[in-house]
Amino acid sequence: MNKIFKKIGDQYKFTKNGLSFREKLTLALPGPASVIGPIIIHNALIKFYTDIIGIDPKYIGWIYLIYNIWNAINDPLLGVWVDRLKYNEKRGKYVYLMKCTAPLMLISIFGMLFSSPSWNDWLIFAVLLFELFIFDTAYTVYSVAYQSYFLIAAPSKEERVDVDIIRTFIGNALGCVTTIIPTLLLVGNGKRSLIIPIFSGVIAINAGMYVLALITLKDKGELYINEKHETKRPFREVWVEAWKIIKSRAFITYLIFYIFARGAMEYYFTPFLYFMDDVVKSSGLVATIADVVPGLLMLAVLPVFGNLIKKYGSKNMTLVAYIPAILGFTGLLFIKQAWQAVICYTFIVLALNICQRAGVVINGDLIDDDERRTGIRKTGMYNGIFSLFATSLTSLQSLIFTNVISHFGYKGELAEQSVRAVQGIRIGAGLVPLIMCFIGLIPLLLFPINRKEEKELSEYFSNMHRTTEEIGE
Repeated sequence: MNKIFKKIGDQYKFTKNGLSFREKLTLALPGPASVIGPIIIHNALIKFYTDIIGIDPKYIGWIYLIYNIWNAINDPLLGVWVDRLKYNEKRGKYVYLMKCTAPLMLISIFGMLFSSPSWNDWLIFAVLLFELFIFDTAYTVYSVAYQSYFLIAAPSKEERVDVDIIRTFIGNALGCVTTIIPTLLLVGNGKRSLIIPIFSGVIAINAGMYVLALITLKDKGELYINEKHETKRPFREVWVEAWKIIKSRAFITYLIFYIFARGAMEYYFTPFLYFMDDVVKSSGLVATIADVVPGLLMLAVLPVFGNLIKKYGSKNMTLVAYIPAILGFTGLLFIKQAWQAVICYTFIVLALNICQRAGVVINGDLIDDDERRTGIRKTGMYNGIFSLFATSLTSLQSLIFTNVISHFGYKGELAEQSVRAVQGIRIGAGLVPLIMCFIGLIPLLLFPINRKEEKELSEYFSNMHRTTEEIGE
């Protein structure tokens, strides 16, 4: 029995080699600080604008499509720009960029709360789109800078998994608070007049998180010793390198999986709000429980997922995630009670989090593999190219869902939706993502980086990191 408990306990321990726990915590904090804005934008804002501001759902779908096209255009440009910047001994590099962009994100997301129901749809359309443009430009630079810093500061697979587990715990605590608000206030008979002042308070807390995260994070010059820059190379050669990334089998297969399957899993929360409100007709409290319970169960087993990814590889664990995903989305087509929805969304959240944890490793593998072959680290270019396709095309999830419920007759101002509208919500929340998951399965099976190659990459860059530290000393 003691051996069994010890074996279970071992699953909740971090890797001892490499970064200390304090260093992993410091490296993790900027990630959770940046989760609140996207949660508000992608999860709560749609229902806020359809039910409180009063815009037709089809306009929201097109806003998000245009916004994500803009995201796709600026991501590779900003990514290459970040790659080409040199480390400055006084200002640093990646941490400095994060400090510059965090205030812009906060200001733009705050402005999104103050569109007026008295405006016509096209004015709401234009103002919201402009605010989304500002947010996304700042968020892109922040994300590229943080991802680049994260990968050089945590070079091994084990360290990256550990840091990701820490930031997931913190991020989900913040995300839980952020998503509780729309479930309490936008589902059932919640006090919708409170959503603006409460979200304003959340944004103020978010500002404090940025301060805490970025004050404790320091640029270390020795991290950049082996970094090679694209500064002196003409842009046409950069595009040649970009094409090499795009046409690689690893990039293409993971991209297609990400667009369809993972994109469907990640877009679960907005349909969740409509499903709980109009299909199972739950109260805001029950919807909150249905949102919180899956998250708590996921956090309880999160370290186990991390250790399984370390042991069996990211691709294998992503395939395992298909089991709960299929169960969850299929259940949404048939269930009638709120407690049944809790079970379905628990399966979906577990599947999504396995894919996200494994995705951190896969993303690093792709960048590390390219650097090992070319001798140049192109984190910003890779992330930008990936977003060029993934961000714009995963917006199809939002476009499809909003147009499906609009086609089936959803009216946000109605106290109770028609039978046809409820059917549309079931299709958008269950059937569409189920089809997307099966489409994404084929490229995942063809993804070439297996457990063995993943281990080799981890060992290669971990050894290079230790050599760098010795040089820095």
